[in-house]
Amino acid sequence: MAYVDPVPPNATVVFEVEVYSVSRGPRSMEAFGEMDLDSDRSLTKDEVKAYLKLEYEKSGKPRDDPFYEKIMADIFRKSDRDIDGVISAKEYNIYDHDEL
Repeated sequence: MAYVDPVPPNATVVFEVEVYSVSRGPRSMEAFGEMDLDSDRSLTKDEVKAYLKLEYEKSGKPRDDPFYEKIMADIFRKSDRDIDGVISAKEYNIYDHDEL
């Protein structure tokens, strides 16, 4: 009905939404350690991108590179406060993110 005809006034429209996944997300020091491949206590863009790819592949939902680039850019925009191209352990604050 709603696809073709206008919805009549006072009608009830029901939407069904499928949730992909619900999780706490990777905002823990354990996740930081998993991402920090060279153990230098900072995350490079390559390390974050590799982690994102691994997580999406584990869930059976691999994506293309522009998808990972967009997410990575958002992560660095929010977390790399001194804009030096890496996220330090101090910048990786698990309580200062709006997605939690």
